[in-house]
Amino acid sequence: MTRVAGVILAGGRSRRFGEMDKALARLDGVPLVCRTAGRVTSVTDELVFNCRRDQASALESACPDLDATIAVDTDPDTGPLGGIRTGLDATDAPLSAVVACDMPFVDPSLLTFLVAEATETGADVVVPQVEDGWFQTTQAVYRTESVSAAANAVLEQGGGKILDAFDSLDVRTVGPETLARFDPRTFENINTREEFAAAESAIRARRTEAE
Repeated sequence: MTRVAGVILAGGRSRRFGEMDKALARLDGVPLVCRTAGRVTSVTDELVFNCRRDQASALESACPDLDATIAVDTDPDTGPLGGIRTGLDATDAPLSAVVACDMPFVDPSLLTFLVAEATETGADVVVPQVEDGWFQTTQAVYRTESVSAAANAVLEQGGGKILDAFDSLDVRTVGPETLARFDPRTFENINTREEFAAAESAIRARRTEAE
């Protein structure tokens, strides 16, 4: 079986969330980053947290039960592309499932499907593409070595978008018809306090339904 790393991107500055780091905000009693990571680690072999240097200690303390490598951004102002590159560089697993820390409903079965697609096709990237054509680059599976190299080349040229790195890679997309098999909330992310409150209500409603 191909080893897969789960790479959690937590280096954003949470400007729309308020004063605190949203990665550490407790969603139904659990730090947001830990809730997301817990779902990712259920279908991966190792875990990497990408973050800024000033976040590292707090993130490590927030999730003591998760055996994660902390991958600190060498340049914290290069956006998701820089975070993806740093996270990929922290593992030697051939494939990496990259997920933003603010996606607490990420569907583990979707990640398993994306990994299987990457394994079967040999693609560098397997990325969901939703109905409006948007690429979900922060809930995708990447071939670690080739995507890291492509991301690094874009960053060295002054670029900052992961889609720029796709130009030199074998990219497979997963469209809406296939994505409909999975949890419809998988791509929901949290940027504001209002979205945080809505996510907390949804989690509690799901728990009540399960009881």
